[in-house]
Amino acid sequence: MAIQQQHMPLLLLTFLLAPAGSYGLATTPLINSTCTAAANSTWFTPYAYCVRTLSVIPAAASATDASGLGAAAANLTTKNVTTTLHVLTNLVDALQHCITMYKMMNGSLAGALDDLRTNQTDAAWPKLKDAALRPTFCDLELAKSKTGKDPFFEENFSNQMLSGMANDIIELIAKKKAR
Repeated sequence: MAIQQQHMPLLLLTFLLAPAGSYGLATTPLINSTCTAAANSTWFTPYAYCVRTLSVIPAAASATDASGLGAAAANLTTKNVTTTLHVLTNLVDALQHCITMYKMMNGSLAGALDDLRTNQTDAAWPKLKDAALRPTFCDLELAKSKTGKDPFFEENFSNQMLSGMANDIIELIAKKKAR
């Protein structure tokens, strides 16, 4: 993922540690009272989430007032949003590549269908082979984006299987192994 390495320990501590209090997470009375109040505010921030998150941020743990806690939370939010923007940018770039691949695939399929309508299986086969490869190129670009996201894995897989099947059938005909 695009999460910066220096943020990983903080994120792991934030989300994997047990709730604060008797489970050994060091917290402060200011964090506890602020999180209690936040649990009853506009967004109803869950108390345990608030305490776990703020307790592992050094600036929050050493804060002397709610303003310091708010600044620490806003700073962590800024880092998280920056990481999210990076992930989204990489994903959009990969999706643009996928759009190009699918447009090329559509063109190959249209050409292959034209060839098949005129019984030109030898001409259709390479076009179907090209089409069958395009979803893989899309998958590779999504993997290269290092976002850990593939919003349409099922569609890519289905299109690869269908176009591969069409390619295999026409390849058999072109090689005179099927009638």
